[in-house]
Amino acid sequence: MGKVNKTNSYTDFFHKAFRNILMVSIPLVIVSGLILSSLHSSASTDQIEFSLSVSCTMSSVVNSAHTKEITNGTYHSDVGKTTITALCNDGNGYTVYATGYSNDEVGNNKLVNTTNSQYSIDTGLATSGLTSTWAMKLNNLENDPSSTPPVIESAYNDTYGLVPNNWTKVASRQSGTTDMNLGSSFTTTYSIYTSSSQFAGTYRGQVKYALLHPYSNNNTPSFDSFDRAFAFYEKEKVAIPGVGSYYTMQDMNNDICSLTNVYDEASAAQLVDIRDNKLYWIAKLADNHCWMTQNLDFDINTNTALNSNTTDLNVIYNSSTGQYAEYNTGYIESNDIIYWTPVSTATTINFEGATVTGWTNSDTKPYSASKTDNTETGHASLGNYYNWTAAIASNSSVSLAGNTLSDITNNPRNSICPTGWRLPTMSDQSGAISGSTNEFARLNYLYNNNSQTSDANLLISPIWLVKSGSIGGENIELNNYGSRGHYLSSSMTDDSRYIGNFGFEFNRVMGEWRTYLSRRSGFSVRCVAR
Repeated sequence: MGKVNKTNSYTDFFHKAFRNILMVSIPLVIVSGLILSSLHSSASTDQIEFSLSVSCTMSSVVNSAHTKEITNGTYHSDVGKTTITALCNDGNGYTVYATGYSNDEVGNNKLVNTTNSQYSIDTGLATSGLTSTWAMKLNNLENDPSSTPPVIESAYNDTYGLVPNNWTKVASRQSGTTDMNLGSSFTTTYSIYTSSSQFAGTYRGQVKYALLHPYSNNNTPSFDSFDRAFAFYEKEKVAIPGVGSYYTMQDMNNDICSLTNVYDEASAAQLVDIRDNKLYWIAKLADNHCWMTQNLDFDINTNTALNSNTTDLNVIYNSSTGQYAEYNTGYIESNDIIYWTPVSTATTINFEGATVTGWTNSDTKPYSASKTDNTETGHASLGNYYNWTAAIASNSSVSLAGNTLSDITNNPRNSICPTGWRLPTMSDQSGAISGSTNEFARLNYLYNNNSQTSDANLLISPIWLVKSGSIGGENIELNNYGSRGHYLSSSMTDDSRYIGNFGFEFNRVMGEWRTYLSRRSGFSVRCVAR
């Protein structure tokens, strides 16, 4: 996977940036043969073979800066110009995509006031009126010496179009550039209209351009593997000595997930959790979410702080915001980073067989347990067992009360999952509904014929749930190992039978998959990408 030069141009009004991504490296094999023969002798073949790797890059030259000082109520076109040149020896061509990228947020297509973001300017085509707008335009290079210009999409070809809020095809060639020194070029420029009521200030926006190859006629890019999606977003692999190099769990985001195809054998991947260098299989499932397809195995370390750079810590709950006062025990925030230090009695307990010495049935201590004789490292790994307090990254869940099946917005928003991942949700919604917030039920509907009495299709590819049992009961031991599976969600209940949460339990005739799980017992965790 190659990475090439990047050029950024910062301006008072516009910041145009793009990244050059080499998505594939498929050798071009050229074979030539010399055949020697004579009339009465045997023939022989002398073969020569060499490889020429695909090389596709993109670079830019800012011909005039995208900056302009303007007055209210005026329209300006052709603000600045940048020449973007593609060099690509892939005979199958290439495609250039673009998206708004303001504040380094993929899809943000606003011009943002640098001192007050509420005064931002949306993309649009207005040249007068009450609404300020900005737009973008592409042109083939005048007097292009390469004679191999790309095809500009009609929405942007010498006409202003909306700055896209997701990856959108803007230019392409169905064959490679004919001269790898001159390449294939086009220019970008922008327009701006400010209404008479637009507040004064400096407004900045970004457009990000990316080149993919070979050529695709898709209006938005899609990838048959997570590797390509991670590379598209310029994520870096982490080297694990003696094991290999992997993209990280913490780099997963909704953009990467949305551009990856629904699971097939090619799209499954292993990512590394940089908190402990453990590997996890992931896949994009038919519900269009990206899931871990093996159980979380992260150990809680006593008095060792976790932070929001690596762990799913999004908010600090406190009474001043109307949230639960006790929930933020052990939390501090510094320089926009949230830290959680597990209570001193918290621990990950290693146990043999069914004996779990050291576990206490508690809502005020975050426990996890690890079965030390579990040697499986793939989909069938038991992982750790977490009480709900640990699963939601808390030092006490006592104050969390109420039934959230009808409103999951009241669910805790932190978890023990890696950054970029969360606990699944359960709700009153039917699993048959597309986008259902009853996420385990949705998988059961999509993969297991919505069965309430069979778990056969949940235990195999691509979901790979595990009958890992649970930790708990009066004797604090491993229960139902090999016969039942129990998975925690972030949804909760204060049902009188349990001070607990809702979880997914299978291999049991229940009439429904929703069930109550005690907060004090230990259950498995699968995380889903945010």
